[in-house]
Amino acid sequence: MTVYRPLGLALLTLSLLTACGDAQPRDGGGVASMQSGAAPAASASPSSAAERPLIRTDTSDEEKDRLWNEYHRCLADQGLTKERQDKAQAGADPSAAAALASCAGKEPELVWQRAKRTDPQYADKLRDWVTCVRAAGIDAWEENGFMAFKSLPPADQMRKVDACQDKAFGRG
Repeated sequence: MTVYRPLGLALLTLSLLTACGDAQPRDGGGVASMQSGAAPAASASPSSAAERPLIRTDTSDEEKDRLWNEYHRCLADQGLTKERQDKAQAGADPSAAAALASCAGKEPELVWQRAKRTDPQYADKLRDWVTCVRAAGIDAWEENGFMAFKSLPPADQMRKVDACQDKAFGRG
């Protein structure tokens, strides 16, 4: 099984993955794609989207929790349950989509996610990241604009992945 990791943070906690996006099969072949959170709505202004809270590789667990809690509080204040968020992302609930867009500026993002959205050099930096990770002895490759692993590396190797991310994308 191949796991696509949204190139960045060592290990997102299971609660964050559950709250912000589940592993979903891609291409019907049993390949998992781990996506973190909803993409910002197209109606979000570029400046506000670029200023979303940033989770760097050195961000403390407490700060990550605080940022995600603030985002989830915004969603709850908008009346968005996980089910309504899923419908909004699928385009099946326009009012939920508008509410989701109103919280988009509070959704935390990883350094590589910001680069993917805003940096025209993202593809080159992704290749540099993958090259660095492979040089560290970790089996990884680029696929569809993401870093892919056969399975997520153990924590000690994820520190190497993060160090390579910082080298390729900077620390934010």
